[in-house]
Amino acid sequence: MDLTPKTPQELGLDPAVIDETRDFLQPFEKLIPITVVDEVMYVPENNSLWRGLQFCGVVKNKIAIDFSYFCIAGTCKHCRALVQLPGMAQREPMLMCQTIAQPGTLIRKLPQGFRKK
Repeated sequence: MDLTPKTPQELGLDPAVIDETRDFLQPFEKLIPITVVDEVMYVPENNSLWRGLQFCGVVKNKIAIDFSYFCIAGTCKHCRALVQLPGMAQREPMLMCQTIAQPGTLIRKLPQGFRKK
């Protein structure tokens, strides 16, 4: 997998749609590749995996999220998933709302409340 970060323009994303995501994301300039259930998706750098998947839902309509199920602060623990970050030998349970996305991150199975379209 090419781990090179790309700009939204390089990926052909609509600038107006990208602007809509600025309300819920930390500032970013590039998108980084992660693998979600065997599909490469580009998510904003400097953001949690949770927010990255929210971005994929808004911008590309690839992820559906049941927002009523999550706190997005780490207290409910509902977003716990088996995640493998670059350099790790195996997957480990992590809270997606507390884990910053890195190029090459692998999410093998989405937690309840997330659905890949």
